Amino acid sequence: MPFRTALSGLNAASAELRVIGNNVANASTTGFKKSRVEFADIFATANLGAASNAIGSGVRVGDISQQFSQGNIGFTDNNLDLAISGQGFFRLSDNGLSVYSRAGSFGVDRNGFIVNNQDQRLTGFIADSSGNISGALGDVQLDTSDIAPQGSSRVSYGLNLDASASISAAPVTTSTFTLGSAGANPVLDDGDSPITATAMTLVDAYGQQVAGAQLQFTNTGGNNWDITMAGAGGSTSTASMTVGTTGSVTLAWDPDGAGGAQSSSNIDIDVSAITQITGGGNTDLSTSANGSVQGAFDLTDASTYNNSTSLTVYDSLGGANLATVYYRKTGIPNQWESYFTFNGNQIAGTQGNGSDLLQFQPDGTLSQINGNPTPPSSFTSATFNPGNGAANMSLTMDYASISQYGGGFNVNSLTQDGFSTGRLSGIDIDSSGVILARFTNGQSRTLAQIALANFSNSQGLTQQGDLNWAESFESGAALVGSPGSSSLGLIESGALEGSNVDLTEQLVNMITAQRNFQANAQVISTADTITQAIINIR
Repeated sequence: MPFRTALSGLNAASAELRVIGNNVANASTTGFKKSRVEFADIFATANLGAASNAIGSGVRVGDISQQFSQGNIGFTDNNLDLAISGQGFFRLSDNGLSVYSRAGSFGVDRNGFIVNNQDQRLTGFIADSSGNISGALGDVQLDTSDIAPQGSSRVSYGLNLDASASISAAPVTTSTFTLGSAGANPVLDDGDSPITATAMTLVDAYGQQVAGAQLQFTNTGGNNWDITMAGAGGSTSTASMTVGTTGSVTLAWDPDGAGGAQSSSNIDIDVSAITQITGGGNTDLSTSANGSVQGAFDLTDASTYNNSTSLTVYDSLGGANLATVYYRKTGIPNQWESYFTFNGNQIAGTQGNGSDLLQFQPDGTLSQINGNPTPPSSFTSATFNPGNGAANMSLTMDYASISQYGGGFNVNSLTQDGFSTGRLSGIDIDSSGVILARFTNGQSRTLAQIALANFSNSQGLTQQGDLNWAESFESGAALVGSPGSSSLGLIESGALEGSNVDLTEQLVNMITAQRNFQANAQVISTADTITQAIINIR
């Protein structure tokens, strides 16, 4: 009679209902993976197998298999909530024992370790003190200690100096010579010809001083004289005069010669007061010249510079200090002076006036710094003490991104490599599982990279409860790697993977299991009726 066969069917249907019930109960459990019942039929067999006309003896539960399909990902406001998009499991340390889970509800314990609600620690690839990810696996711990300050050593300037800017405190080019000393008119003794006047210092069109210039007077007969200039470099024209007749003459002076960049400038000489004698040797030719160099830089006087820019730099103790650079155009074409001040105190540059020189090409690109060709487009300031007990420091000024074009002065970027001390302000986790700590001083540091594990046969994992699985012989060894590598999925921070249970599917399966149970119960009822009929045969 089919009682045992029907009873096996009842047991199988009951097992399926229990599995369905467990799935439905965990429909809202984070990281839960549904199960399904896999049945197998039963045949009574001998050593040579079952007969071709053998009748089965019922059904049994062949396996309860986990279904590791992807659950829906929902976003949260906790960036330590993690979801895996794709294959893989979080690798957790349970007092040194490795377990695996898809549930990513994590927090931080009192020691800074990232843990789940069973105090199992998330493991990953640990970073060294420089933030480089190593291959060493360990428990991921958030370092909440303050980050040490770093003194500034390099400042990068991305700016444009206005090529059309006027010259601040502009120099005055020599344009006039004065003959004779105070209270005395100049005297020429034709017996002393040629006569060399006293030396003068001139100022050329670039504002540069030319020392040792001297007028020379040569008698050409009677009261006629030629005037030229020596010791002024370049070339000078010759002017002619007649004593007592000529009122003034003009010399054309080219400081760097006919092939030079400077053009000639005219110098006027008033010769109307010159007198001439013959013999006596009492020639009086004191001379002086007008002209002045560019006015001295004064950080308190905005008329002595064109532009300035400032940024905060840090000393070795993390103290904030104001570094300012002042720029002013010189009389030399495409040349600028830069003056560096630290907390309002000027730090001497390489030039005699305390500046550093920036020379540009006609196309507006930087060509020289302090007379040295670029690249490198940087120089290092003098060493100075920032005070407050901090160590001596110097700053490398990087001008790789400077230009001199028309269109005004503008600052495109100002960066420096120092920072003050900082406290942990937040954690960011990217899709590759890299955990980045953000600090209050604007710095960031890589702490670790989350490790994921995968298995050759995930369905062979042993269920441990609390949404955990353990490695088994059937699953194969854990294949540990970083998110996004090999077959491993990516990490979603601030998100959780929901259960992969489809309630509609489970309700349909429940109806099917119920009908199977009822049908097997009906088989027992029918078999009982037949048995009763046989018993009642007389």
